[in-house]
Amino acid sequence: MSSDAKSDMSASEMAMRKFLKQLGVTGHQKLSDALAEAVRSGAVAPGAEVPVTATIDIGALQFTHVVTATLQAPDADD
Repeated sequence: MSSDAKSDMSASEMAMRKFLKQLGVTGHQKLSDALAEAVRSGAVAPGAEVPVTATIDIGALQFTHVVTATLQAPDADD
């Protein structure tokens, strides 16, 4: 994103982008680590499908958004 586009964003838009970036980056790291550990420990088979549900809840807005998907565990050597 260009610096001009960033300067045109409102504080609200910037806060939203920052939250979503943090959610994506930290979520990805923690999910990857948890899946790898589950494979190492034998709790999940390598390559297994793992259902996942993520919930974003904003109590002050009485807002909840739920996303479901299926992840794939890494191979044992990943």
